[in-house]
Amino acid sequence: MKIFIYRKVGKKNKNMSIEKQLKAKQFVNMHIIESVNLTIEKELSENPELLLEAYNYKEDEETGEYPEIYEFWSVDEWLYERLKERGEVVFEHLDFYIWGRQATGQALYMDGVMQDLAEEYLK
Repeated sequence: MKIFIYRKVGKKNKNMSIEKQLKAKQFVNMHIIESVNLTIEKELSENPELLLEAYNYKEDEETGEYPEIYEFWSVDEWLYERLKERGEVVFEHLDFYIWGRQATGQALYMDGVMQDLAEEYLK
């Protein structure tokens, strides 16, 4: 028998969550340019070593695995620098600043790093 416990979300907390998402959406619209998946995937098929030049693309000491990148996005230089500081996989290629997103299946503004950056810089 399964027992489910539901926590009532107060109006204040719900509004804060919605406000945080709206800030993140605004932030994403300001700093993310476009998806460059096809371009980067083509480049990787011709030059598999390309990711090894990326910042924060390192082999995990415990598992021996590299970060799994699901999507590639062109971002402005400002966001590129903030993502690099936060340990995200980023690199420059073909005059683009590229973010290697390690998530997929949800809106960009739902990513924790985007919400955190929006909260920090859109006060």
